[in-house]
Amino acid sequence: MTSVLGEHASVLVLDDDPEFAGELGSHLGAERRDSDDGDAVETHAAAPDGVDDSRLAGADVTVVGGEAGLERVRPVDRVGAVVAYVDDPTGRVATDPLVDAVAGTPEALSETVSWLLARDRRSVVRSKPARTPSRIEQLNAGMAELAAVRSVDEAYRATIAVAEQVFPGYQGVVAVRDGEWVEPVVASSGTPVEDCNRVRVGSGVAGRAVQTGDASIAPNPNPESRFDTVLTVPVGDDVVFQLAADATGSGAEFDDADRRLAELLASHLEETLDRIDVTETLRAERDRLLALFTNVPDPAIAYDYVDGEPIVRQVNEAFEATFGYDAETVLGESIDDYIVPPDAESEANDLNEQLQRGENVRREVTRTTTDGPRHFILHVIPIHLDAANAAGYAIYTDVTDRREREETLRRQNERLDEFASIVSHDLRNPLSVAEGYVELARETGDVDHLERAAAAIDRMDELVEDLLSLAREGRSVGETEPVSLAAVAREAWSSVETDGATLTVEADGTLEANRTRLRELLENVFRNSVEHGSTSGRTEPDEPLSVRVGGGTLRDDDGEEVPGFYVEDDGIGLPEDADRVFDSGFTTEESGTGLGLAISERIAEAHGWTAHALAGADGGARFEFRTG
Repeated sequence: MTSVLGEHASVLVLDDDPEFAGELGSHLGAERRDSDDGDAVETHAAAPDGVDDSRLAGADVTVVGGEAGLERVRPVDRVGAVVAYVDDPTGRVATDPLVDAVAGTPEALSETVSWLLARDRRSVVRSKPARTPSRIEQLNAGMAELAAVRSVDEAYRATIAVAEQVFPGYQGVVAVRDGEWVEPVVASSGTPVEDCNRVRVGSGVAGRAVQTGDASIAPNPNPESRFDTVLTVPVGDDVVFQLAADATGSGAEFDDADRRLAELLASHLEETLDRIDVTETLRAERDRLLALFTNVPDPAIAYDYVDGEPIVRQVNEAFEATFGYDAETVLGESIDDYIVPPDAESEANDLNEQLQRGENVRREVTRTTTDGPRHFILHVIPIHLDAANAAGYAIYTDVTDRREREETLRRQNERLDEFASIVSHDLRNPLSVAEGYVELARETGDVDHLERAAAAIDRMDELVEDLLSLAREGRSVGETEPVSLAAVAREAWSSVETDGATLTVEADGTLEANRTRLRELLENVFRNSVEHGSTSGRTEPDEPLSVRVGGGTLRDDDGEEVPGFYVEDDGIGLPEDADRVFDSGFTTEESGTGLGLAISERIAEAHGWTAHALAGADGGARFEFRTG
């Protein structure tokens, strides 16, 4: 093997999967053998870590199938071209400055390699041929020129250059339709393009060729021209290739061989223009897709599946800002290892199975961000739908605020239902009682009935006050400040009818709280202890009820120390269904509202605390409020 493009040209395929690399190399080799110069190209395939520097440096074209191949090529002092064989033209491998071209299918790869080899062949100095090549050989050699061009203008110039070699006795011109006119754009070196006349579509030889799509050999209709005969061949719908014979020179005239060669050259030009158009379209689509991926405001990643894991190929700036990982950290890593919470691993595995089956997934998920766990709508688009695949895009749209609003609305609706139930049930009874006694007072004139009606109204007033308090607890506690537990507890105790019960502050503590709301919390707990911790059933029924308050360190359900405070009594203890004591409307007393402890719990939650009902050390009830 010699390089570059000496006795043999060399194409090297690098991929982590040696079997895949071998298949691709075999396909590429078969394609090259079927081409005109296929016997002059050697194709090799290898894993990136299985090839030495000398082979890399000697390759005219190196095809890399992924990151590993690209990194293997990067440090080598090489002279050939690099082709990225990848699905995504916007990915990191495809857009690396080291890459000269991108292909996504075996057919596109063959065409790209042909173009690269033809491009490089133009710069190689060849020895003088032993014989003069035939015109068809010259035309075939010129096809390498057309295969190498990258722009439309370059294609027109290459066509005229080939025509000058194949048709040395004629002058060539390429004309292009521009609206209603056919304008000459490139002409042979002996004919300035400015001297070539434009014609209307449908008139003149070139105009009729554009309109009809037919090739022709016809006399030149311009009597002032030095060319007597014109060979005209349409190229697609909007381009015309012409050869003009100068009778004053060699006296040559066009024959069938000239026509066949001209049509063959025109067909190669058409193929070249089609290739350029497709390439430009793909490049534009790639640029638009890359711009969309980069500038989309939501976090986005491009991924490949490797051994069932979604491996990151690219991330946008929004991803880096939201999840706190820069691209260099996560590229080549499983995205699940970085942003999936431990309790969501099963969900992520199910998601991966769906995506590998080629399903388009849209699902609400929880992911770990720089601000902690947040909720996202995850929209994942595989590159190939409805087929087993290994690549795609994932976009994360943050819906945490929406979820919180929905949750707030749900709680508000539940509270409205709760209020409606309490109002319809608990207020109806004292209202009926009051109405009944007022009616009796009217009928009998006995004012004692009014006292009973007044008692029912007082009961209604108590219920209304509790309902208003329950409604207020759902709001923010307002401003907080450091307050003394002992001081607020004594203030709250003074507001409760204690019925001879005693209060002991066992340990003071400082709480960050709203003083008014904390007092309300304690008032309701104290009132519950006094009302429900009656002498009936107590170990020492003749002794007054004792209520104790303390702040400091508590223990949670796992035995871990947590800050907080407690209220404990030596009453009859908690009811059998103690888990319901904080439910609105739950009470064991006929005259109770069932709202006191519910209000205390809501005030605690508004502060960010949790409320717990436990058995007291002396058989009574203990209520803990854990603040951390």
